[in-house]
Parts: sequence; C-alpha cells; structure tokens
Amino acid sequence: HASPPGTTRMEALKGVAARMRRPIREDVALAIAFAALVVVCDAGLSAAIVWKVPYTKIDWDAYMQQVNTFVAGERDYKNIEGETGPLVYPAGFLYIFTILRQVTNEAVLPAQVIFAGLYLINLIICMAIYITAGNMPIWGLALLSLSKRHHSIYMLRMFNDCFAMGFAFLSVLLFQRRSWFLGTLAISVATSVKMNVLLMLPAVLLILAKGASVATQIGSLVSALVFQVLVALPFILEHSASYLEKAFEFSRVFVHFWSVNFKFVEEDWFVSQAFARGLMSVHLVVLLCFAHFKWCRKEGGLFQFTKRWLLSLALAVLAPIGVRIQMATKHRAGHQSISPRHVAEVFFVCNFIGIVCARSLHYQFYSWYYPTLPFILFSCGIPTAAKLAVWAAIESCWNVYPSTPTSSMILLGLHVLLLGGLFVSDDGRKLHPKPKAKRALKKKL
Repeated sequence: HASPPGTTRMEALKGVAARMRRPIREDVALAIAFAALVVVCDAGLSAAIVWKVPYTKIDWDAYMQQVNTFVAGERDYKNIEGETGPLVYPAGFLYIFTILRQVTNEAVLPAQVIFAGLYLINLIICMAIYITAGNMPIWGLALLSLSKRHHSIYMLRMFNDCFAMGFAFLSVLLFQRRSWFLGTLAISVATSVKMNVLLMLPAVLLILAKGASVATQIGSLVSALVFQVLVALPFILEHSASYLEKAFEFSRVFVHFWSVNFKFVEEDWFVSQAFARGLMSVHLVVLLCFAHFKWCRKEGGLFQFTKRWLLSLALAVLAPIGVRIQMATKHRAGHQSISPRHVAEVFFVCNFIGIVCARSLHYQFYSWYYPTLPFILFSCGIPTAAKLAVWAAIESCWNVYPSTPTSSMILLGLHVLLLGGLFVSDDGRKLHPKPKAKRALKKKL
C-alpha cells in the first residue's frame, strides 16, 4: 500500500512495522515479499558459512563408504558399512547419495554447495506452508532462518535428515493444497530416506481420512506402499530379512553420550527396554489425547470420527457389489473442507509429540522439528515475549556441546511446556481476531 501524501519516512516505517505484526492471512502480499527477503538474506548467509566456516567431519565419509559398497554390487544390508557403523537407513538414502557421489566425486565443498541449495529449497517450502496456513504474524517468518544449529546440520555436516525432511515438508504443503496422492507419495519418499518421518504417519492417516474419499485414501496408501517395495526391491529379492532389520531398526539403542534430551537419565536406565516402553506408551497416550480432544473436536471426538470413517469404508466396499445405503452426509467421513492451517497443525504437532517422547535426540534431529517451531510457538496462547524466550532457550540447548544433564533437562522441560500449551490453547485463534471482529468490538465500546 502506498503511503498517503505528506507522510514522513518515520511514519511510513511505523506503518510497515504495524503491518508486520498482522497475521499472514491479512496481508499475504507483504508476507510473500518478506519471505522472499528472508530467503535472499539467508542465501547470502549460507554462502558465507560454506566459504568461511570449517566443515565438520561426521557422517559424509561414512555415507560415501556405504554408497561405494552398494555401487560395488553388495545387496545384503548387513554387509553395507561405513566407518561409523552399519547402514541403518532405507534404500532411498543409497540412491540419493549415489547421485551425490557421482556429482561431487566425493569432494566435500561441492557437496556443501548442494546442501546449501537444499537448505534454501527447504526454507522456501516451509515459508509456503506458513503463508498457506496464514496464522502467524508476518515478522515470525524470520525465525525460520535464525538457527545456528539448523544451518550447521545442512552445510557443515550434510546429514541425510536434510533430504528426508525436505520431502516430508513438501508433503505437508501438498496436503494443504489437497493433493492427496502426491502428498502421500512425498511422505513415502521421505520415509525411504530415513524412517523418522514415520512420526508423521498418524497425521497422514487422519488428514486423508478427513479430506479424501475412501477410494483416494486407499489408492494413495497403496501407492506409497508400492513405492517402498520398488525402492527396496534390489535388496529384498534375496535378503529381505536383512533389509527390514537394518533399514527399519526399531530396536536400535542409541549411545547415551549423544543424547540431547535425556542426558540427565542414568545410562543403565536410558538403554533399558522399560524406559523405551514407557516412552512409547506416553507417546501413544498423548497422540490419542490430541486426536480426540483437539484434531477431531469438531467431529465429536476421535471415536465418533472413527465410527463415521468405518461406515464410509463399508459403503465404499459395498457399493461395487450393488448394495446401496442412504446415509446423511453428516454421518460420513471424508470430503471435509480442511483448512490449510489445520493440516499444518496436525502434521507439525503430531511430529512434535514424537520429538518430545523420543528415546534420544541427536544433534541432527533438530532438523526434524526446528522449521515447525515458530508455528508451534504461535499456536500456544502465551505472550510474544515468552514465545521468543522459549525459542531462544531451545536454540541455546541445542548449541550446548556436548549436552549436559542440565541442558537436556531444560530442553525436555521446554518441550513439555510447549506441548501443554498446545493442548490447553484455543489454537491461537483468539490472539489474532479478524478485522471485522475488531471493528465490531470498537463499536460496542
């Protein structure tokens, strides 16, 4: 909007500042312009990081060793190893890093440049998710690019998590746009790189059940499963047990030293099955609570929604054999009008619940949820100053190396605080009343 004649520069700046505090949905054009500015600035910062900050040797060499073994013809997952240990990622990881090996000739600097580009693509995708959701104040988009640890995960350490989360966030954006098939396929691609993306699986199932027809739900899920089979085919033809055991190693026990979130727990208890089962139980209970009281609240709760979905499934199955049952639309699941904000909320919070209940978080796991952190913060009904304080404290905990019992206890406490805030809040809707509501309120006063 052009400034009125006679407006001073200071007044114009104040006007822009006031607009920056609006929710994105009220000034999408400004939000897009600001997002573009953030991306351009971050591109310059990323280039400076690659050029000036020393690379940290962690997994890149091990990745290349595993890829070389694969390229040499090995198809038994138990025999594919690197200097950091055996291969524990699905086959999509091997294909992506085989391409990187060909492009970079295993050199670090070209790989860093590629990961810097991947970081920016991921940033653009996340910006698009936030703008489509529309609930956060415009200035909050800047938080997406202010993490020291998140930059280092991409450009200085080049973890495979970066590719997995890129496809996962692309899936969220596609679901926001009701591209059910492509969204499900994208989440399947992400899972083929690293299985942590399975934390989002409940969100995928719920959003599909809410928004898509039964036929679309089944087709999308079958296609995702077929993709997993095709990706794994060279390995499961002769060594299926080996592939499933290593690529999806659910029984894996992490090293206590690298834990960022449970360093305060004694090592004997940390590696115990009782600790793992306890966390899994908490994870399931919290998921059910959010699904019942938050995500399916408008449908009367999770159980009512599940009942409607089962009825819709029965109708879809009976229809091809000539059985027709008349049922009111309100009793059916699927084909609902789901807001882009609701899609982002279910995906991001579902993933965050998994983060809070994770048996161990390593430093690269920050990439699993840092891009969702601003959304989570602005979905809690706490003052802006408190949001920024929590954001800064979480970032500080992730930058403590090695993690300490104190830093991990603070991080877990902040995670639990945010989770509780999400559960008791009204999704942040009361924080940003629409302009019409504001005008009506002024008239009453």
